[in-house]
Amino acid sequence: MRTAIQKRNSRWNDTPILDGDGNARAACITERDIEGIFKPLTRYRYLPADYIHAFAGGSLDYLVNRLNLLCRQPNRYVARPHQQRANAGANHRRMIYELADKGWRVMQERGIASERSRAPTNFAHELMTCELMASFELGARETGIRLITWPDILQSKSLPDATRRSPKPYNIPVTVAIDGTATATHVAADGEPFGIARATGSGTAYFFCPGIEADCGTEPIDTSDFQRSSLFKKFVLYLAVEAQGIDRLHFGFPSFYVPIVTTNAVRLASMMKLLERVTSGAGSKMILFKTFPAFTSFEKPRPPSGHMMTEDWQRVGYPPFNFLTS
Repeated sequence: MRTAIQKRNSRWNDTPILDGDGNARAACITERDIEGIFKPLTRYRYLPADYIHAFAGGSLDYLVNRLNLLCRQPNRYVARPHQQRANAGANHRRMIYELADKGWRVMQERGIASERSRAPTNFAHELMTCELMASFELGARETGIRLITWPDILQSKSLPDATRRSPKPYNIPVTVAIDGTATATHVAADGEPFGIARATGSGTAYFFCPGIEADCGTEPIDTSDFQRSSLFKKFVLYLAVEAQGIDRLHFGFPSFYVPIVTTNAVRLASMMKLLERVTSGAGSKMILFKTFPAFTSFEKPRPPSGHMMTEDWQRVGYPPFNFLTS
């Protein structure tokens, strides 16, 4: 005899979904799961359901139901980070997912994933970084432009051997003068370094980015203490990297660009004014600016798209930049 219909499960627990006989439904992992869900979550630790759908395609309703099954007992291949409940509209937003340990082991067994890094300390910052990096990949898919990934770069003949052998090859070494004293340090962006290759009438145009600078508004824009993390410090270091040609020496790629994304237009304007002051009004052709709503914002999340690749970026002292046309 069939049991009564199960009450609707909370979106925040992992209570199993029951079949008509009252048994917990077990998921059989398919290639569709691997390609459309597990692989994107291997590349980007946190993704909302609609971003996963942008990679997976097909029916959004099917995907949402599938994710709901995969995150519940006895399956638990994916997880819903508890930090997302900090948003005031959490009950109405698209659920955010990550691979659970069980899902990560599936990818390791297939040779697709290696050892997993520790969970980030700042969920909102990591989510923003993942969404922005995912947008570049979606933009490449939309336009047919080649996205050169970090694994591609590590295997490139253009990458110097010293960088490839470095324990942290994404760290860019740079020396700057602080109070008249030369100080050796490094600068590293969020996400992984990547490149963009675009066909032109005369050949191929290459653009290299050390990652992105995702600003959630938690760091000071300007500070006199160079030991603290601030946008002022990042500007000084990236400008020194460009001036000294370190980007070519370290990565072997020309056309160095640093995308900086912050949460709102007011903060963006403050950043651009600071860069104008740091460069004595000259600005910079390689530092790019754009806005993207913060996870904690009341603003409606932007739907997934390739806008990081396809839309214009602002610059100080130079006209807007576009990866497709500039």
